[in-house]
Amino acid sequence: MRRAANLVLIPVLVLAALSLYPLRAQTYNPKSIRFESTTPSQRLNPAELLRVSGLQEGVPLTKADIDAALQKLGDSGEFADLSYTVNDTALTIKLTPAAGGQALPVRFVNFMWWQHDELMQLLESRVPLFHGTLPLQGNQTGDVEDALVALLRDKGIPDARVTALPSSEAPGAPMDAVALSISSPQILVGEIQFEGTTVPAITEKLTTLSHTLADRNFDLREINITVRGSVHEIFDDEGYLDATNSPLVFSAPRKDLGGYVVDLRVPVNSGPLYHISSIVIHPEPPLSDADLRAVLPFKAGDPAAGSAVRAAVSALAHAYGDRAFLQARASASLDKNPSNHTVVYSFTFSPGPQFRLASIDASALPPELQQEFSGLWHGAPGALVDKDFRINLRETLQQLHTRMGVFVGAQRDAAAHTVVLVLQLRKLPGVSADPGDPGTPIPSATPPQPPMEPIPPLPPGRRH
Repeated sequence: MRRAANLVLIPVLVLAALSLYPLRAQTYNPKSIRFESTTPSQRLNPAELLRVSGLQEGVPLTKADIDAALQKLGDSGEFADLSYTVNDTALTIKLTPAAGGQALPVRFVNFMWWQHDELMQLLESRVPLFHGTLPLQGNQTGDVEDALVALLRDKGIPDARVTALPSSEAPGAPMDAVALSISSPQILVGEIQFEGTTVPAITEKLTTLSHTLADRNFDLREINITVRGSVHEIFDDEGYLDATNSPLVFSAPRKDLGGYVVDLRVPVNSGPLYHISSIVIHPEPPLSDADLRAVLPFKAGDPAAGSAVRAAVSALAHAYGDRAFLQARASASLDKNPSNHTVVYSFTFSPGPQFRLASIDASALPPELQQEFSGLWHGAPGALVDKDFRINLRETLQQLHTRMGVFVGAQRDAAAHTVVLVLQLRKLPGVSADPGDPGTPIPSATPPQPPMEPIPPLPPGRRH
């Protein structure tokens, strides 16, 4: 809504012959009216400034007429200071741009009753000096908000509220626009229909996506970005690497309870299904090409599914983790051939150092379990924390007499390449901790322990 108007200081310099009459009664007959900015880079539109000020060339003027014209220019919020000189040759008005930083382009968040260009034309006809940009401060922003509220009132929304806020393309990025949104009533995403694909796995995922997006606060830019990115990821995961979606088609907002919802259609084109033509592996010791190929979840000739690539990167990194390389990394790239719809996958590795056991901290266990674990465990500090070590530890923990699970945590020392394992009790779902509870069976051993996360999962570094 409209903000409180800022007072504009208007120093007056009158370069005219001295008169014995009071200044307010003096009349000037300037042959021309000129506008000059104190900032050379600022572009002025003299015809528009004349219209806003109400001045007319060739018409006699008094000081009161000039003061009123300057006040109208100041009320626009575009200028922080105005001054003038006048004589019978010319009235020259100097304008200082308003503070608040550089004016930013506006974007309309959820005004679905109009197209962008249509809304811009309506605002330009109603708000003086508005041409698609707004400063972060100033009366003009309030004028634009008021104009949008009036337009919504014409559409039958009498209690609408409009808010102007600075906006950026991404979190942390510089502000690059002023976002104008309907803050009340709510404008929500309604039903989303994806058209153009019959692949069952993709159809199911698109249906899930439509349910996820429904009832969100509507933002034209965000919904476009989210749909485009999600559609690409869904099709990519199934091997349709050239999939696209056409521009979204939005329906007119429809009333729903206390707000409005906007339904949309998303035409999609899956394109061809890509297959794997070959797989290139660049192994690092001690693993060989054959060792690493054995854990791949696909082979040449299979669909080039993005989800399988992510699984492959994780499995390949864990293969090194099984040899105690707990900081191993694997990455994947692909070379896509659009002519025959095939890809070549290439995998590279960075094993890092092997990790050894520093100690096992069982102090969080009850004393009787600490003693029992000490009698069963025969591993020594300095042992490689590899797959055999983890199997041995798991089997030992399964022999402990406890109705609770034993959780294994790992504290790594990246500099020393050692690991301290910490044992803790965790209640098992569906199992009572009370030994006298007759309704709950007493397990003879704890279930398999959670992995110690030797390798954090990494997304593949794919390049299309």
